[in-house]
Amino acid sequence: MLIIISPDELEPEFRDSWKMGLVTHPSIDYADNAVYAQFEGRQVTIFRFSGMGYVTDNRYNDYTVSTGRAGIMIDIRRSP
Repeated sequence: MLIIISPDELEPEFRDSWKMGLVTHPSIDYADNAVYAQFEGRQVTIFRFSGMGYVTDNRYNDYTVSTGRAGIMIDIRRSP
């Protein structure tokens, strides 16, 4: 499954910072059902899956993250 998150779908306070390349290293936090990243030396929540009808679960899945100024692409696949 591919999930594509555009900068305009990020939490409002991080949209412009993402576009400027100031937000880095996004990863999924399964406990919070959110995407975290590094911003100004701290870990912040940049996207929440709640309200999107999707619940992340790491018991059976693995994922890779690709990023660019256009947003975040998450490739979720069943673990071997």
